[in-house]
Amino acid sequence: MRRLLLAAVLAAPLFGGFAPAQAEDTLSPLHFQSQSLLGGYDLAAVQRGFLVYQSVCASCHAASALHYRDLEALGLTAEQAGGIAAGVTLANGGHAGLEDRLKSPHLPGSAFSGAMPPDLSNIAAERPHGPRYIYGLLTGYLAAPAGTAVLPGHFYNRGFPGGQIAMPPPLKGNDVAYADGVTASLPQEAEDVSAFLAWAADPNLDARREIGVRAVLFLIFLSLLALATKRRIWRETT
Repeated sequence: MRRLLLAAVLAAPLFGGFAPAQAEDTLSPLHFQSQSLLGGYDLAAVQRGFLVYQSVCASCHAASALHYRDLEALGLTAEQAGGIAAGVTLANGGHAGLEDRLKSPHLPGSAFSGAMPPDLSNIAAERPHGPRYIYGLLTGYLAAPAGTAVLPGHFYNRGFPGGQIAMPPPLKGNDVAYADGVTASLPQEAEDVSAFLAWAADPNLDARREIGVRAVLFLIFLSLLALATKRRIWRETT
């Protein structure tokens, strides 16, 4: 139910008025707009990444720092975000609301050989190179090189420190259907969920940079005004 509702929200017809942001090729070559000096988030990628997170990752990984109301920053209205929340059943049997945190999974301690999946709220800020690290891990599953002994219950992953990880490959490609027509290949899904997790770790990045640019422009204006005033005063006194 939750997966179908998410797909419908991102496709817009269910609620009306919400259209996914325009898609952009960020794989050729791989780049994350939020990592550039003055760049902001690629909203289309973040929207797709949220769908991947909720459809694939949320069954094991929490994102407890986020509330359903935060989804409005992705371009959803309050009604649309509320519709997603209403499709989530909480532990008490009720349905989530906008003020609730994203639902956390409840896994037994024996899952993944005892290696409990980390909360993903801030993982992009906690790992070096943030979204690139996440992308490298999600696309780093390979057959172990000759002579490499893989621990029981582990998988070889060239993007994970030490090369062995307890998490099975989470993405297979075509795990979701994108409403904007982008092909849901494994690399694309990995890039999109990496973009979403970068946003989750710093959802106010765009606002901060916008304020910063305005402040710099204002200071430049004041400097030019002060310089013009100084020259005028000097001309009148000579």
